[in-house]
Amino acid sequence: MITTQRFLLRPLIADDVGNKYLSWLNAEESSYIGLTYSDGKYVKNHVSMEELKAYVSERQNRRNVLFLGIFTKKKQHIGNIKYEPIDYKGKTAVMGILIGDSDWRGKGVAIEVIKASAHYLAERYGVTTIFLGVNQNNKAAVSAYQKVGFKIKEQNKNSIQMVWQL
Repeated sequence: MITTQRFLLRPLIADDVGNKYLSWLNAEESSYIGLTYSDGKYVKNHVSMEELKAYVSERQNRRNVLFLGIFTKKKQHIGNIKYEPIDYKGKTAVMGILIGDSDWRGKGVAIEVIKASAHYLAERYGVTTIFLGVNQNNKAAVSAYQKVGFKIKEQNKNSIQMVWQL
C-alpha cells in the first residue's frame, strides 16, 4: 500500500468493481477512457460489469502490472492508476490514470497520486522512465502531467505521447 497526504493506493481487485466504478467508464465525460486487454482488444464505453471484473482480475498477480485503486482515507474509491507494462530490464513503465469520481477532479489528485506511485516504482522496481498517451483534447490531463514533470515526446492529430524521466 502507498499512502499520500490524502489517499491510500492499494492493488485493485475484482471485489472493488461495483456499479460506481462501472459508471465511471460508461459516463459521457469518460470519452477519453477505455480498457486495453493484453491481447490488444480495446473496449470504450458500454463496458459490462462482467468485462470490467474480468479486466481487473486479468491484471491481478501479473508481474508486469501495477494496478492500484485510489481511495480516500475514509476508504472511498475515487479512481485508479495503472502501470502496464512495466519493463524491468528497460526500467520503463506505461501509465494510465482515471479520476472517476467527478467530485475529486481538478483537486490535484492526479499530481499527488502520480508522484507517490512513481516514487514507489522507482524505489521498488528501479523504474526510471514513465510513458503515457493522452488525447490532445484532454487539456486538464495534459496540464496535470506537465506539472508532474512529463514532457511531450510526440504529437499527432489526436494524441500526445509524453515521457517523464524520474
